[in-house]
Amino acid sequence: MRKYAILSTWLIGLFAVVTSMQMQGCANIVPPSGGPRDSLPPYLVVAKPKDSSLNIQPKEIVIAFNEFITAESIQENLIISPGIKTTPLIDARLNMLRIRINDTLDKNTTYSVKFGNAIKDVNEGNILKNFTYVFSTGNYLDSGKLSGTVRTAETGLIDSTLIVVLHPTNKDSAIYKDKPLYYAKVDGKGKFEFTFLPSTAFSVFVLPNDYNKRYDDSTKVFGFLNAPIQITAQTDSQQLYVFQAHQKVEKKKTSTTPNNKNVKKVFTGLKYMKSIEGNEQDLLTDLTLTFETPVQFNDSFPIVLCDTLNKPLPNYTLSIDTATKKVVTIHYDWIESTPMRLIVPKRSLLDTNQNYIAKADTIKFITKSDAAYGSALVRVSGYQNMVHPILLLTKDNKVAYSYPIKQSLIQILKLPPGDYDLKVLDDTNNNGIWDTGKYNNTIKQQPEIVKKLTDILNIKANWENEVNVIINK
Repeated sequence: MRKYAILSTWLIGLFAVVTSMQMQGCANIVPPSGGPRDSLPPYLVVAKPKDSSLNIQPKEIVIAFNEFITAESIQENLIISPGIKTTPLIDARLNMLRIRINDTLDKNTTYSVKFGNAIKDVNEGNILKNFTYVFSTGNYLDSGKLSGTVRTAETGLIDSTLIVVLHPTNKDSAIYKDKPLYYAKVDGKGKFEFTFLPSTAFSVFVLPNDYNKRYDDSTKVFGFLNAPIQITAQTDSQQLYVFQAHQKVEKKKTSTTPNNKNVKKVFTGLKYMKSIEGNEQDLLTDLTLTFETPVQFNDSFPIVLCDTLNKPLPNYTLSIDTATKKVVTIHYDWIESTPMRLIVPKRSLLDTNQNYIAKADTIKFITKSDAAYGSALVRVSGYQNMVHPILLLTKDNKVAYSYPIKQSLIQILKLPPGDYDLKVLDDTNNNGIWDTGKYNNTIKQQPEIVKKLTDILNIKANWENEVNVIINK
């Protein structure tokens, strides 16, 4: 009881001191009418125990600021390193922050308590960014640092929902079974930073910031460094790339149709969408028919690509995608400004219930003219540092067109008008597509890397467009 009475007396005294300071500078609380807006965040006035204290095992930490504060989403922002079993209780009142620690802390260990952007002043909402309180249970503070950037390997973009985690190097299975000793959030610029680390080696990984913080699902976004890294006071900056080893597979919905042979089957005609816009077919893409359900060809009633006299054309091919079996593709080397027809008999396609198209369809269209497209001249430098570079033209983060870079000048004869984001793929296995990475007990393979370039290729119809591209290391 005497212990708590002493603590209460200390808190009352602390509050009186800070309140007196605020009275002397009361503009921080209620700015005078018409006066300048307070743009400064709160700052630490005093803490018990003091910040950067040594040889302590605190059960309670009290921090006082120069003005009244609020702490929003503090548990989401809070990071204690190294991690402890029980999340501390945190109470923010007036100008004070109280942290109660229920766990026994490790000996000779530096602990940092990071609040992210949770702490703001009450009046103006000025954020005290990345506020950190640190102490040690030993006789010194660790000074190791580690920083770097994280990007998505397939797109070259940033994902600020990720975290970088550190595990001991002597536990190969830690990333699968254990929560990390240390973790840091990736910010909006893709950067991360660790401070107050011990001078030892760690294995470095990237994960989604979920409750588990483990690589317990190969469909999770994941990244890793090839080798452990030794922490020093100025560890070299690290670049990590994340990938999904496997895509998530949606569970098939179970049918609720009663299994009754006496139930009469109701015919429902197959419905589909065609890729033709208006009545024009793009010269650079295939014609597709997309169905709501998986379908298969009925060879007795083939789909036919014809001229305007219904004469079948040579050298076109038909196929159904293997993944969903819902997309029928008609491939042909289109000739500009040519009227054509696609004849689709009503029994040409069947679904698993033997449903077919309600009625035969003849799709009339004309191919676009060459004048509807622009050409491009792309000058590339810096590609020599890559194994098999491929220039990617993307829209909405999806690859629209790709061109192997074999020389410094790439001439593209036809492109639909619009703006294209430029990226470059280092196609290490030379198969023409991006390949993901793998990480398990037997295989540790990095993904192929896509770099996002700052250049944008603007294509105007019936115009030769030019762009200079520099690929940095």
